[in-house]
Amino acid sequence: MAFLEVSHISKEYVGRWVLRDGSFELAANQKVGLIGPNGSGKTTLLKIITGFEPPDEGRVNLTAEVRIGYVPQHVAFAEGQTVSDYLLSEHQGRRRRLRALEHAVSENHNSPKLPQLLSEYQLARDDYDRHGGDLFEQRAAEILDALGLAGREQQAAGRLSGGEQNVLTLAAALLNQPNLLILDEPGNHLDYLGLAWLDDFLSRFRGAVLIVSHNRYMLDRIADSILEIDDGKLEMFPGNYTAYKHIKAERRKAQMRAYEAWQERLAHIEKIVQKFADIAQGHSTDPAWGKRLRARRSQLEHEKAKNLQKPKDDKSPVKARFIADKTRADIALRLEDYSCYIGELELFNKVNWDIGGGERWALVGPNGSGKTTLLNDIVTNGSWEHRHIRIGPSLTIGYAAQQQELLDPENTVYEELLNLPGTTHQKVLDILARFLFTDLEITKQIANLSGGERNRLQLARLMLIKPNFLILDEPTNHLDIATREAVEQALRQFEGTLLVVSHDRWFLDAVVDHVAEVDEKSLRFYSGNFTTYWQKRYGDKLKVAGRISQRGRQRTDRCEEQDKPKTGGRAWQERKAASADLRKKQKRVEMLEGQIAEAEAAKARLETDIAAAYTAGDNDRGHALSEELTQLAARIETLIEDWTQATHDLEATSAIE
Repeated sequence: MAFLEVSHISKEYVGRWVLRDGSFELAANQKVGLIGPNGSGKTTLLKIITGFEPPDEGRVNLTAEVRIGYVPQHVAFAEGQTVSDYLLSEHQGRRRRLRALEHAVSENHNSPKLPQLLSEYQLARDDYDRHGGDLFEQRAAEILDALGLAGREQQAAGRLSGGEQNVLTLAAALLNQPNLLILDEPGNHLDYLGLAWLDDFLSRFRGAVLIVSHNRYMLDRIADSILEIDDGKLEMFPGNYTAYKHIKAERRKAQMRAYEAWQERLAHIEKIVQKFADIAQGHSTDPAWGKRLRARRSQLEHEKAKNLQKPKDDKSPVKARFIADKTRADIALRLEDYSCYIGELELFNKVNWDIGGGERWALVGPNGSGKTTLLNDIVTNGSWEHRHIRIGPSLTIGYAAQQQELLDPENTVYEELLNLPGTTHQKVLDILARFLFTDLEITKQIANLSGGERNRLQLARLMLIKPNFLILDEPTNHLDIATREAVEQALRQFEGTLLVVSHDRWFLDAVVDHVAEVDEKSLRFYSGNFTTYWQKRYGDKLKVAGRISQRGRQRTDRCEEQDKPKTGGRAWQERKAASADLRKKQKRVEMLEGQIAEAEAAKARLETDIAAAYTAGDNDRGHALSEELTQLAARIETLIEDWTQATHDLEATSAIE
């Protein structure tokens, strides 16, 4: 039996099947990344597995030894609840029950209730010991220390930063010593150092992991399988995220080849049917041709019944494109002796930084180091005349804020874009459609949008502004993987200047070629993408955090090596032979069609000659020609049988190809 078995799970919300007949198995120590578009049912599946929601159909089977540690995406802390209260609440409840039963046993030692109380006490004691017993508080302190929250036990949990709250929920999950971690977006609110730590922790975790994440680098590093939710269906893929993408791409190619071959077969058979129909019309007195025509039409209907669907494009339906107004600015941004304070806290001290026109920079640093403050200062106060923050005079800034504060929460989606200068009703509708806003959604107030919807709206806004200097603060937050890839593609094609803050390593590797790191109230500068920066800056200092696992990389390399055609190699020879066989069978079908057409024409001539011979009274010639016609008709039947078989062979070969 599998460690975890999900069997034929279905779940319906408001008349829509979020999950439909989904099944998969998870083995002990297997690490699975769960992916799918926003709203596809990932969190719902986790809640069903952990027992927080029942399925409408199907079941979840767990072996007796499974101990689940669940880290939900959102946690609500009670008012005034401390870190210690949050971690120890369940344990304290077990202890109170144990003490109450101990007191009841002592008070009822001569009562007939005593056997029942002793039984309840033993069950409570076993449960208490199973969850750590008297060593539970010590283990909680050790975990807090290991996760960097030592000394924060009496701090209100709700006052922790988003990243610290994520770490606290992970600490609570680890307290029960799980051998199955179920994590729903655990990287939310973590900075790039926190993500590197989480990568390393999950890689070394001795147990099974089922993780929902849009962080492709993390999925590449820790996952040995990818579980995809697509239109309510579940499918498991071997390997990490890169291997999954490779398999999906190859599968789509094969499906497209099969679809195109099917379309060609339909066209080919339709042409034959038309030929036979024309011949049968000219030989209305010959029942054999009616029979042949019906057979070909039956073949056509059989082929149409296969109803192959054109494979869906794996790319996001989001159609982002950022068009930059031309500029000749050599300097896009210049910081000269720039300093910045929040109250008495100094964030930057006399920083100097030049960003050239057309350059692409990432600004990185720990949470709270001042990255967002710096971007806000540049957008709000930057100008060519400013003493410390100079912006090229011909540059138009397009800003996407991390908290989306540029959007008016009272506006509807449609109103927010229509209020921009130079826009029209049709332009706004076109842009919103490109970012997947439906006719109903464009009337929603911005205050009621999800984080992902607001981020998509910010990006749509930038398409209308047409800036040549994009300043983006966490532009991929709340976006699913497919949308992130669409944004990456658009930014790669963007011809202006780019300055972006992000903790998404995959995203940064795709779009930047310079990195500025906030360090000790100053900036360090690096040429290259994020991975180049990380290698130069940290190397092995954070153990293996932030580095691609050799196991994952070697697995991907093997996949690519096996699928790469090599001239002269075995795979290449097989492909060459298969292509030659396909061409040979195509030529045979075409040759037989030509022979059938010639034989039918000869048959028509013979029939004319026979009629003329009998009309002229030349019965001998008429009989002789009739014998030829009988032989020719038999030959035609043989040719048609050969053509049918050849067509079948061609179809089979095309399907394999």
